[in-house]
Amino acid sequence: MITEVQDYYQLLGVPHGATQKEIDLAYQKLISKFDSSEKKSASVDQPTLKERIEVAQEAYDTLSHGQKREAYDAVIEVKKGHGVSEKPKGSKSGPLKFLGIKDNSRKSKHQNVYQDFFGFSEKPFDLTPDPKYLYLSPKHKEVLAHLVYGLQENNGFLKIVGEVGTGKTMICRSFLRELRADFNIAYIFNPCINELELLQTINAELGLPGKSKSKKKLVDVLNHFLLEERAKGHRVVVIIDEAQDLATNVLEQLRLLSNLETDTEKLIQIVLIGQPELDKVLAKDGLRQLRQRITIKWELLPLNLEETRGYIQHRLNVALGKGKVRFSRQAVEMVYRYSRGIPRMINVVADRTLLIAYTQSTKKITPKIVKLAVSDIGELDPLESWADKFWKLVLPSGLAAGLIFFAINFFALPGYNKNAPEGKDISALIQENPMDLSTPGELVPRFSPSSSMAVQPAPVKAPVFSKTETVNNDLSTPQRRIPSNGPLSVLDPEKLVTYLSSLTLVESKLEAVKWILEAWHIDLGQLQGLTEADLEMIEEDHQLSSFEVNGTLERLKSLNYPALLEIALPNAQGTKYLALVSIQGDTAVFGSVDKIKMPLSVIDSLWTRKAIIPWKDFENLPESLGIGYKGKEAIWLQKNLRLLGYFQGREAPLYGPKTVQAMMKLQRKNSIKDDGIFNTDSKLLLYNLLQIYSTPRLVSQ
Repeated sequence: MITEVQDYYQLLGVPHGATQKEIDLAYQKLISKFDSSEKKSASVDQPTLKERIEVAQEAYDTLSHGQKREAYDAVIEVKKGHGVSEKPKGSKSGPLKFLGIKDNSRKSKHQNVYQDFFGFSEKPFDLTPDPKYLYLSPKHKEVLAHLVYGLQENNGFLKIVGEVGTGKTMICRSFLRELRADFNIAYIFNPCINELELLQTINAELGLPGKSKSKKKLVDVLNHFLLEERAKGHRVVVIIDEAQDLATNVLEQLRLLSNLETDTEKLIQIVLIGQPELDKVLAKDGLRQLRQRITIKWELLPLNLEETRGYIQHRLNVALGKGKVRFSRQAVEMVYRYSRGIPRMINVVADRTLLIAYTQSTKKITPKIVKLAVSDIGELDPLESWADKFWKLVLPSGLAAGLIFFAINFFALPGYNKNAPEGKDISALIQENPMDLSTPGELVPRFSPSSSMAVQPAPVKAPVFSKTETVNNDLSTPQRRIPSNGPLSVLDPEKLVTYLSSLTLVESKLEAVKWILEAWHIDLGQLQGLTEADLEMIEEDHQLSSFEVNGTLERLKSLNYPALLEIALPNAQGTKYLALVSIQGDTAVFGSVDKIKMPLSVIDSLWTRKAIIPWKDFENLPESLGIGYKGKEAIWLQKNLRLLGYFQGREAPLYGPKTVQAMMKLQRKNSIKDDGIFNTDSKLLLYNLLQIYSTPRLVSQ
């Protein structure tokens, strides 16, 4: 009799022919769902978290090992041949339910009360850390950069701290997703363990035997594995989330693990991610050796107001809510004040705000709606606004100064007034003897000849300015920029830094956007006093979308559209934007308050490699087209690929192998990813190459 065999493919959510990379990603996604579960079922039949993890680990180990996988596939074939069903009779739970995860295929269409109303594909402000919602603010980019740098330089210990809800786990998972192919990762999200359990967990995460009760045997197995991986050129990283909960003896065990090394380099790297309390734990005297080994340290701070605005819009865009709901500027400011810029609290406030907006049947989010949401949540302490600070600090100080002046006037000056000529007070003397400002060179009090106090003090020299000194056009002094008549020439990064530092983030973005809109032949006459809300309306009116690119100038040249470049100024001067309008050889034209001409090398050290390309989907095509797609759009694509010389054969309403091959040729020819899928960057490229669509060009043909 054939015993019941668990379907590991269904459990991990991968096809039978899945590659190792697909299995890795599926396993990581599955493990992340364990971490996001909040409540334990009261049912006796419900498996424990440990049991679910063990089943997931067994599935991963089986499908990742060549011989084990072949044997497992053979058993599955025998099972099918004996007519054994995939789900035994009487069973009420499949593998996903066993793991405590809901089967998405059985979800009701109306899974969220406001999702259909706003047209979202899913809840945009869910609390579950989902890497696709990662918003890379400058703060998050710095944390990721430090993680990447630390691993590339093979530093032993790295430490990232941040307040609750600032996005540490989100960054960690996104980081894992990017590194999975080249690194062996042991991710520990439940650090409430002892030394033995730590070693067992690390070994199990790395696919090693981890059930031994001997710490020495576990370390020996791990050391042997590390030496083998180093010989293959692979690296092993242990990432511990919520590290502030680690006991002192467990941290000491981690330090001992970092002693596993060759004569020239460390064999294992350890990343500690936790709340600020982690610093207090590491400050203990018994951990001074560990503190000395932490070479990379960084703190993840809450978002500022502009980053909060970008965070909200980013999550709406990912949930396909762009243009379907709008947070007013004042509403975003209120969300920021009550969330204090902490991403998790932004999600809480924004989610409740959307729920209340749904009950009021409105898609415009106002401060009043946010206020109702905040009141509904309760116990949120807002950041102080400038008005609050005024009433708390400036007004009491002003009152105190007024009282002091009053006291001096009525208690100290009366005696002096009695000795004044003819009993006159100070006000009368000032009126009779005003300051003479007629002579620019000297400031001399002018007393009447009859005054007995006509004492001539020493003349005070007033500063004299020449006409050439009254206006300073030198870029070395930060000041509010006034547009010049002709293009500016900037030849070194310092001049550009000085120029952009006189603008706020929003001002630099709006000034740069004007140049992009002008390139799209949008009338600039109505753009005086442009605000971000106006910009959103203009984008909607002219059906412009934004495509975010992370890459090089060569990639921007291949896409061939004017773009907004994100510029990071040094010395904590913040992030600015600059429009890249056109490129001619090694020189380019940029746009801000002025038209700027400068070599491309000037921006190399300042550009974050992030660019935003406004573009227009002239044909309103689906988000992406791939093999198997059926529809008239496939015929349209084949016709235009034929015009460009890439497609041959008969046109058909099917995105078949010939269409894929033609698309791959187009992509390779123009240096973009040749996956054969007609997605956003391929759309930009095709619209630009076809002469029938009016698109601006970054590089003149």
